[in-house]
Amino acid sequence: MKTRITLALAAVLLGLGAAGCSSSGGTTPPGAQPRPFGGVTHYDEPQRLALHNAEEGLVASCMRDRGFEYRPQGLATGDHRVDANPYGLLSGDQAANDGFGVINTALNLKQAADPNQDHAADQAWKSALSGTEAHRVTVDLPDHQQFFYNSDSCLIQADTTLYGPDYLRLYNTFQVLSGKVVAAVQADGRYTAAEGRWRDCMSAAHQSATHLADPVAVIDQRVKQDGSDPAKTHELIGGELSLAKTSARCQEQAGLATAVTQVQGDVEKTVLGGDGPLLDQLRGLRQQALSRADRPTGTP
Repeated sequence: MKTRITLALAAVLLGLGAAGCSSSGGTTPPGAQPRPFGGVTHYDEPQRLALHNAEEGLVASCMRDRGFEYRPQGLATGDHRVDANPYGLLSGDQAANDGFGVINTALNLKQAADPNQDHAADQAWKSALSGTEAHRVTVDLPDHQQFFYNSDSCLIQADTTLYGPDYLRLYNTFQVLSGKVVAAVQADGRYTAAEGRWRDCMSAAHQSATHLADPVAVIDQRVKQDGSDPAKTHELIGGELSLAKTSARCQEQAGLATAVTQVQGDVEKTVLGGDGPLLDQLRGLRQQALSRADRPTGTP
């Protein structure tokens, strides 16, 4: 069915930007690229898998209690872009092993088959799973944004059991705030100066680029031009790796990660304002969910 990350979207997020650790600002683990608020809304692949499996089990249990069968669905595999840094930062190892992740994703992304297709026409089954409009809850977020969900759904019951009753609101709140942090960092003079140094380095390497996202867009466009021909797409891998390694080298020479870390620390304090306790609460719920997901079924 849905992972925790996509459940936020299944709850119908309205107008949210895509982005993503203490209450005074974010901290970044050693060796990791900076993310807003210490990456509080980001989960790595093993975490996503554990949370997905735990939530699918809870959905199945909820549906069973309501007299319906639900077969847990696997998690999509092969998405090499889901962990992309929100600023476009790229380490040398990432660049050498996976480029920007564009072509590997195009070649390897596999959506899990839906084992519940035979229930597609069963309205009672769908209402138990997704809930009904009579129980719709609308949640206000920063910057006049909103999302809504149906509180009588097994999806929400599973989410609440795994993450806690306030997690959806907090997670989506910090998705919005993370987007604000990224935008503010990229507008800061210290960042634009570092990006300028990166641009000069790219130019010296005979690569035309204005912004950090441009090389990724170039590879994206080439993949789209090749359509669905895997052989043609495969031929682009060398070009992607070469461009990514050049970008990563220039990012390091320009001190982009250092600039982002410095600017982000200042920006987070302004964006967070008096919401430090909410960040601490979200961090606690996140850790609680990960601990629950790691427990064998039936462990108290």
